[in-house]
Formats: sequence, structure tokens, C-alpha cells
Amino acid sequence: MLVGRILQGVGLSAPRTISISIIRDTYRGDYMAKIMSFVTAFFILVPVVAPAIGKAVMGYTGWQGIFYLQLFFALLVGIWFYKRQEETLKPEYKVPFSFHVFIRGTKEIFKYKETVSCTMISGFITGSFLVYLSSAQHVFEELYGLTETFPYVFAGLALSVGFSTLMNGTLVLRFGMRNLSFTALVAFTFIALLYTVLFFGSKDPSITILLIFLSLQFLCLGFIWGNMRSIAMEPIGHIAGIGAAITGFISTILSIPISIFVGSFIEDSVWALFAGLGVCGLLSVLLFMVFKTRPLFDSNRAFTN
Repeated sequence: MLVGRILQGVGLSAPRTISISIIRDTYRGDYMAKIMSFVTAFFILVPVVAPAIGKAVMGYTGWQGIFYLQLFFALLVGIWFYKRQEETLKPEYKVPFSFHVFIRGTKEIFKYKETVSCTMISGFITGSFLVYLSSAQHVFEELYGLTETFPYVFAGLALSVGFSTLMNGTLVLRFGMRNLSFTALVAFTFIALLYTVLFFGSKDPSITILLIFLSLQFLCLGFIWGNMRSIAMEPIGHIAGIGAAITGFISTILSIPISIFVGSFIEDSVWALFAGLGVCGLLSVLLFMVFKTRPLFDSNRAFTN
């Protein structure tokens, strides 16, 4: 079972990287951010709603049904991709596969400070979100006693991310991906720090107050993830494939230790969760301010290749 799940993880790394590469090959500027926001939303929303879907599937078919469902969707998406998706990599950008490709790609990526800073910001924000994902069941079931309704509360909070993602897809063409992402980062940090200050040294608030704060945090995420990936990929279109792989690897390597460290403090209170969100948000705002550059494209002149 463990070996099989590891192989699944290896396989799933391909569509995550390739989908971002295809977007960068096809679009540029704020229009790329619009498309990226929708794709990134699926990366985030699926793990959030998965418990509710999994519970429903297990209720009808048992745990084996989950794997049959995965097989069905893998075949469906694979056939659709094979039939309809054209190659987006330009012939002049093709390079032979070798280990040196990763070394050269990493050196190239570190030439662009905005790519590096936005990749690190993605790692901080994703790490803080993983803290929520890993601790949500403990928080809702054990601290708040919502054992039966946990999957539905968990999935319901995803509506904030979905709503803000749809809004981002519309607003990014008007205000620009840098302006929207920075404003969302500031709001994300402020909300987390506000909770940290209000409930420092006191017991957890009611479930209503907690859900309001979490919903507002998630509302900000829809304006951060897609835009951050777009800003990071903007300068490295000539190495979009390897660039998406390396930036994704770096952000993941950053996020996992954050989630493990902060998650270890969430035992009898939710306070540590918001403290972690606030610290990660503050570091992200500082990184954005230090490495921010002027927009490469006017938000009113988004175009495709």
C-alpha cells in the first residue's frame, strides 16, 4: 500500500508541473495570472473537499471504491488530454533530458529575484495552509466536538477559496497580479495577527468566530497562490518546464518543515495555528516589499503568445 501510494505521488507530480508549464507557454502577463488562478484553485480545493467526497464514497462502496474512483478519473483525464491538448513547447526550446538540465535551470532561476522571492512566498503561504490541513480534524473533532459534521465544515470553508479565485480571475485584468497579491498578503497577515492578539492567553473562541476568521483567511488565499505562481513564472518562460518543476520543488521543501513545526504546537488550542499563519504572512509581505519590481506588463495589455 505504501509503495503504491508513493508511486501515485510520483505520478501526480507530472500533471502539477506540466499544467503550469503549459499555461506559461501559452499566456503571459496578467492574463496568465487569470488562468493560473483557476488551475491553482483546483490544486488547493481538491485536498480541502476530499474528506467529504471520501466519506460519501466509503459510505456507498467501502474504502476500495476510492481507488476505483481514482482509476476512473485518471483514465478520463488521460484520454481527454491525449485527444485535445496540443504540444505547447516550442521546438527551439526543446533540450535533451539530463541531470545537468536541473543544475542549469536552477542557476537560471536564481538570476531573477522576483522568481525566487515569489517562490519562497508560495512556500511560506502553502506551509501555513498545510498546518491547517494537517490539524483541522483534531481542531474540529476533538477541540470543538464536530465529529459528524467535520467533513462538511471542512469542505464548506473551501467556498471562500473558490469565491476569491473566481474574483481574482476577473479583477486581475483590471488591477494587476502584483497589486492584488500584495493586498491579499497584507490582509492575510493582518487577519492572522489580529486573531493572535485578541485571543492570546485565553481560551478558544466559539466555532462561529473561528469559522469567520478561517473564511477570511481562505478568502485571501485565492488572490495569492495563482498570482504568486504567475509572477514567479513570468521571467522564466524560456525554461517553463524545468522552471515549474524547480520552483514547485523549492516551495514544497519550504512548506513541509513549516507545517510540521507549527503543527506540533496545536494541542489544546487553535492559537498556534493563527500565530503560524501570521508569522508566515509577515515574512511573505517583507519578501514581497524587498524584491518587488515594476510590472512587466500593463494590466490592460495582457496578451497571449
